[in-house]
Amino acid sequence: MKTLSKLLVAPFFVFAFLLFSCSDSGDPVVEANCGPSYCVEDLQGTWNATSVVFSPCVFEGFESIDLITEGATVEMVVQASGRFTITIDFPGEDSEVISGRIFFEDSTWFAIQFDEDEPDDPTYFGDTLSGNTFSLNGGPETAEFDFDDDGNEECASVDLTFVKV
Repeated sequence: MKTLSKLLVAPFFVFAFLLFSCSDSGDPVVEANCGPSYCVEDLQGTWNATSVVFSPCVFEGFESIDLITEGATVEMVVQASGRFTITIDFPGEDSEVISGRIFFEDSTWFAIQFDEDEPDDPTYFGDTLSGNTFSLNGGPETAEFDFDDDGNEECASVDLTFVKV
């Protein structure tokens, strides 16, 4: 089994996710609590991941891997303010804890400002909230993962699906 340190690199999968810029003029990011179809407070509560899939950017003999099918448990707790904590547990290994703040940029783009990232450098995801299921798609080149267990992380994308507890 791969060690957690090989699975995740830096904050929430070193997610330098899809760096969109809504303005070329250097205008500050306009943070909102509500997006096109739901508000951050709708995410308040505890969510358990049903899948956390890393896929290689270049398929050089590497296959996608789902942390859940590999034995991990992933829990996300979201406060009404958008503050969150994600805890990743593999049996017999130390927990990985990732935290940050969720918001919508310009009431449109789902964004996360990870605590370990540079200030004002949010990461963007495709997002879907449908009933008690919440999905995030980080898109291509949004993470790193050691697919071949050689100690070197390869470029990856990540997709996460959570169910509210």
